[in-house]
This record gives sequence, C-alpha cells and structure tokens, in this order.
Amino acid sequence: MRLALAYAGIFSVVAIVAAAALWLALSRTEYSSIDDSLAGAARGAESALVTRGTPPSAGDDVLPPPASGEIPVGELVFSRTGTVLQHNDTAPSSSALGSIATTAASSSSPALSTQTIDGESQRILSTRVELRSGDSVVIVVTRSLAETNRLLFNAGLVLVVGMAMLVVAAAVVGYGLAGAALRPVREIASTARNFSERDLHRRLELDLPPDELGELADTFNGMLARMETAFESLRRFTADAAHELRAPLTMMRTEAEVTLSKPRTEKEYRASLQTMLSEAERLGRLADQLLLLARADAGALNAQMTKILIPGLVAEAGARWRSVAARHDVTILDEVGSQGYVWGDVDLMTRLLDNLIDNALRHTPDGGTVTLSVAAVDSWWEIAVADSGPGVDPGLRDLLFERFARADPARRRDTGGAGLGLALCAVIARLHNGSISLDAGAPQGARFVVRLPAAEPPAA
Repeated sequence: MRLALAYAGIFSVVAIVAAAALWLALSRTEYSSIDDSLAGAARGAESALVTRGTPPSAGDDVLPPPASGEIPVGELVFSRTGTVLQHNDTAPSSSALGSIATTAASSSSPALSTQTIDGESQRILSTRVELRSGDSVVIVVTRSLAETNRLLFNAGLVLVVGMAMLVVAAAVVGYGLAGAALRPVREIASTARNFSERDLHRRLELDLPPDELGELADTFNGMLARMETAFESLRRFTADAAHELRAPLTMMRTEAEVTLSKPRTEKEYRASLQTMLSEAERLGRLADQLLLLARADAGALNAQMTKILIPGLVAEAGARWRSVAARHDVTILDEVGSQGYVWGDVDLMTRLLDNLIDNALRHTPDGGTVTLSVAAVDSWWEIAVADSGPGVDPGLRDLLFERFARADPARRRDTGGAGLGLALCAVIARLHNGSISLDAGAPQGARFVVRLPAAEPPAA
C-alpha cells in the first residue's frame, strides 16, 4: 500500500505539472490567435484612415467590414481627447474604452489589455495613427473572450478529470505491481516463520527469475544450508562429547562398584583409587578442552598478547615432555634456529605445543623420535612437530582438525585422546592470525606445521 501511495503521489505531481503545462500552452496559443486577429483588424482600419488622410466624421464609414466567417471584432476610432469618431456594430460600449484611448494617444506603440465590459471579458488592442493632415486618432479593436474562456474551461475540466482518472489507474496498477513483486517476499517470510530446527532440510521452492528476489531466495536457501550444516555439526559434537564424557564416568563407576563389592586389601584399594584418579584426570582434561572450544565458538576466548621468544618457548616445551617420552623410549630432538619473536598468549601457545607433542608421542612407536623445529620463512615463523610413526592415511587428512576426529587405529595407543587436541590447536592458531597444517611431503610419520606472523624484537 505504501509503495502504491508513493507511486500515485509521484505520478500526481508529474500529472499536475504536465496538465498545467498543457493548459498554459493551449491558453497561450488561443490568446496569440486572438491577438493576431486584433492586429490584423487594426492594420485594416489604419490603412483606411491613412488613405483618407483626415479624421473621420460621424457619418463617414471608413472601418472595413469583417471578413465572412471570422469572429466579429469590435472597432472604434477615437480622437486624441477620447471622443468617439466612429465605431462598427459589434463594438462594445465606448464609455468604458475612453480612458484606454486617451492613454494610447500619448503612446507610440500598440497596447494590449483585457477588461470586462458590459459583463463580458474583452481582449483590447489600442494603437495611435498619424494622419497626413497632421492630426492623430486612436484605433481601438476589441474581441470577446467568452468563447475562448469557455474553451479553456472545458479543456481544464477535461485535463483535471483525465488526470484524476490516470492517478487512480496508476495507484491501482501500482498496487497490483507492488503486490505481485512482493508476493515472493511474503512467501519467504511465511516459510521462514514456520521453520524450526527440525525443518532445516527444507528449501524455498519458488520459481523466480534471476533478479533481486531470486537472489534473496537463493541467499535464504544458502543460509538454511549453512544452518543445517552447523546444527548437524553441533548435534554430532554434542553426541560425541556425551560419549567421551560417559566413558570415564562409566569406568570410574564400574571400578568403584567392583572395589566395594567385597573387602579389599590396602594395595587393592590404592590400585582402584589410582585407576579412578587417572579417569578423573582424563575427564578433567576433556572438560577443560570442551570449555576452551565453547569459549572460542562464543568469541569469548580472549588472548593476553605479549611478545614471545618463540625458539625458547619450543625448547621449554621439549624439555617439559622429555621425561614422559623417556618412559615410552621415545627421543625428543630440538632443531631451533635463529632467535625471533611472535605476538601470542603464553598459556595458549604452551597448550598448542603440548597438544602437538602429546599427539606425536602417542603415535610414535617405542624407540622412535619426535623432532621440534623452528624456522623463519619470510615474515613468518614456522613451528614443526614431526614424529616417526606410521603417518596419516591420505583419506583421513581432511578430518584431522575436526572435533572428535581420530586417525586410523594404527596411529593410536591404548591411551588415545578424545580427538579434540588438533581441533584446539587449529582454534589457537587462528586466534593468533596463523594456521596449522599437515605437511603432506613429510618423508616419514606425521609432520604438523604451525605458521605464525613474526613480530619485531622488543626495545632494549
């Protein structure tokens, strides 16, 4: 309705301006025709008076009769003092024209005016004529405007009625066009209003051309597809998280039930508690990872950025994990190059390195090696953690950084994680404007590379 009213309003303004311009053009044309006829009659009377040479008397007939078929024109001849010397039968009352004649007697150019005489609008032309006798007279020519005014009134009435009808028609057509154009929008809104999380597989089935509304429908369908993917990912994430949380809880409950089923020795109680403690630690790590990922998804993972000496951070991480690696007969090697800095959060970067080293140790066989390296490449620092394990199946490489994703069983120990470590590494790398990837060209095992933008060294 608002579009139709706006369209009708704009069309009304245009129609009024056009009608006014047409009416004014018609009026000017009619008045110009009348003025031309008055000028022609005045020239005829002037020619007759100039031929005579002297002012006419009351009995003389010097005014030429109007041509047949022409609209009657009133003609009068006045002296310079305003006395009527002669007039024809169609001339109006001379008393109303005396002042015009007196004014024209003192002017050297013709004058046009419009006056109401005897209740009728008249168009009047007055001009002074010099005679050979030295005298001068004033010719006054008049023509009734009744017919012209009637024509202009009828034309204005037709224009007003016609424009009103056009405005109404434009409003109706505009309403119909706006309704037809916005009907797909109403259908989109109605469909969206009835959508729920169970209907994300549905799509808008509208036969639309590739215009703005078609683009809107395609965008809406694309949004539904992304929401469906996000909801499905969330559903899988929730199911996987519930499964991972249930496993240690089930283990702890079973251990407690078995231990309490009959009296035990102190050694057996300690072994049972040690098992439950290990499961509790595993449950705590899992809950901590889930909380960190949830904060990252909510945009609430705020990093305390400082300049970090990156080779030193990597060397500290290697030293921290050497005792764990020794228990599995795995050697950790450091290949740290030149010194350099990155902007980062120390705690998050430490967690990233710990996850990568832990992942490498779990997938490295006894007697193998884990290599930590740092290298400067252009304006980036590359941190690499490589193991000598069996590597990653190429078909599984695209899933490595998804949550709860695990590689094939050949790369798992019985202490395998929940599949959140690499996903958390990817989140931390993105938070530091960097990236993490699996080096597909590694000759042996798996080699994960973290790229971080380099920072200027701190001032001395």
